[in-house]
Amino acid sequence: MDSTPAFDRLAASYDADFTASPIARYLRAQVHARLEQHFCAGDHVLEFGCGTGEDALYLAQRGVRVTATDASLAMLEAAKAKIGNQPLVTFAQLDLQNLPNSSSDKYNGVFSNFGPLNVLHDWRPLAAWLAQQIKPGGIAAFGVMSPFCLWEMAWHGLHSDLHTATRRLRKKATFQTDKTTIDIYYPTIRRLTRDFAPHFRRIHVRGLGLFLPPSDVYGVIEKRPRLFYTLMTLEKRFAPLSPLALFADHYWVEFQRAA
Repeated sequence: MDSTPAFDRLAASYDADFTASPIARYLRAQVHARLEQHFCAGDHVLEFGCGTGEDALYLAQRGVRVTATDASLAMLEAAKAKIGNQPLVTFAQLDLQNLPNSSSDKYNGVFSNFGPLNVLHDWRPLAAWLAQQIKPGGIAAFGVMSPFCLWEMAWHGLHSDLHTATRRLRKKATFQTDKTTIDIYYPTIRRLTRDFAPHFRRIHVRGLGLFLPPSDVYGVIEKRPRLFYTLMTLEKRFAPLSPLALFADHYWVEFQRAA
């Protein structure tokens, strides 16, 4: 089912509702720190699900050339408005469920943040396609919604919403927004690693949002400074531990293209 109209409707308020949140800013900073380890000035990277262009702008300001893609035209328009005339960013519409033919461009890497890969139920075609796009030794790095988010299970369970509390355990959730249905899938790290082999090998994994909550609870936590500080302290200490990554809201996983 095409999810593009739903994301079109989110574009106008996305930055106010999500990007500007202190929790979202912290989590995005963790992603930026990882991207800086792999991409430097002069590199050319591909971005999936660029949204309003926050990550593309960050990299471009550091001299990295970015081809920013999204399935939503409204998101692309919002990103163009934010980034303006930055010459290092170009835009293209791209639907991960309908990949185009391989191009002659070769990228130093690819990344996506906050769950674009979760619209897929089989990641092998994407891995094979990326093997044609990414230079040997290049990096593929993704923020993926995890299948065992402890915060989601606890929060919605305590509010007697067992259907939402257990939706990730069912490996697939269906969201209805107006007339649009979105199917979301929750791969384990092992599943994603298997689907990306033999083209890529996993080199890094960590949690994003282990003690910090999913976005629908940001406001509740951010209004309580003492609780926010405690959770942030725990997040900084434990989220980088790879064995805990599956229990976070998202996990961040990195692969390296085989030589």
